[in-house]
Amino acid sequence: MSATASPLSAAELKASNSPKTGFAQTPGYLFGPWMDFFCLGGATLLIIPWFALLPTEWKNYGDILIITTAIAHFINNPHFAHSYHLFYRGFGSRGFSAEYPREWRIRYLIAGVAVPLALIGFFLWCLLTKNARALGYSVNLMFFTVGWHYVKQGYGMLMLDSVLKRRFFTETEKKVLLWNAYAVWFLSWLLANATAYKADYWGISYYTFATPQPILTAITAIAGVGSAAVLVMLGLKWRATRQLPPINGLVGYSVALYLWLLYRDPVLTLIFPAMHSIQYMVVVWRYELNYQQEQTANAKSPSAFGMRMALFYAIAMGLGYLGFWMGPRWLGTVAPSLVEGVGDYAFLLAAWIFINVHHYFLDSVVWRKGNPETGRYLFR
Repeated sequence: MSATASPLSAAELKASNSPKTGFAQTPGYLFGPWMDFFCLGGATLLIIPWFALLPTEWKNYGDILIITTAIAHFINNPHFAHSYHLFYRGFGSRGFSAEYPREWRIRYLIAGVAVPLALIGFFLWCLLTKNARALGYSVNLMFFTVGWHYVKQGYGMLMLDSVLKRRFFTETEKKVLLWNAYAVWFLSWLLANATAYKADYWGISYYTFATPQPILTAITAIAGVGSAAVLVMLGLKWRATRQLPPINGLVGYSVALYLWLLYRDPVLTLIFPAMHSIQYMVVVWRYELNYQQEQTANAKSPSAFGMRMALFYAIAMGLGYLGFWMGPRWLGTVAPSLVEGVGDYAFLLAAWIFINVHHYFLDSVVWRKGNPETGRYLFR
């Protein structure tokens, strides 16, 4: 969920009048206090100390990589596929119908048509010109946008929880939170590029660059000041209102910034993407549950609702496998000449970069404040 999503207006919160079912939201939560806590970020707070207590021989990088790759088929990859499903479902009306405001039609067309065409064009150019170095640099671009996406989603979780709890942040307070998120994200990216080196990603070299120490020191200081400003802001807010901030959202915001991006354990970095995906999916599933409640409100068969939800997840599983594995492998068999001189896994690498980068643009529209459907289906 992109953090372009912000607290919605009272009108947006009341936008849906569809009937409730047994899956209606608990007031103040997506699902409930404990499920929201664990899914929005609390699970990470338990995994880190649990992982620290594990015997050293159980922390083998290769073994954890195999496990997390298997888990990706059920969590990480479907989380990407869900964004495609939500974005392109009804895309014709969103992009071309006068029912949607012109501003939103433009947003949908840019994210849904222009961005993927630009990415495909770039990858074709890399393959046709055998420019493996440019393809390698795009890996760094992927890490750049992924970090940005992490912090904006963390910010979005805090904004979402503030709406659910009716404990809103002022525009100034939101700016403090958002600019701190940007500072921490940029610091994490610079730290990853602190020393210039070349590494392999699916058999293709990717490159980082050396960050000058004065710049790294300055960004570290800015991130520190930003974090201190958030603490001061929260303290002043509590003093003025005598209300705790939305805790689940604050946990989601904090773990996204300070643990998923700055905690440098090489094995845990294999686990954190699943935590990020779960944080995203709990919001998507609440959205979809509310959407399907409306779609099946007059269904004669009581099983219609469950079947549609099962299909929603099955589609995500299928699209995830197609996009990350089967599609790139198929391209490798039908156009092997394109990867000659670049790398045997060039299609696989291009697909992974494409999905990660495009995912950010899709979310920046689906979850953006003012989206005509977000308030209707996310809040009940």
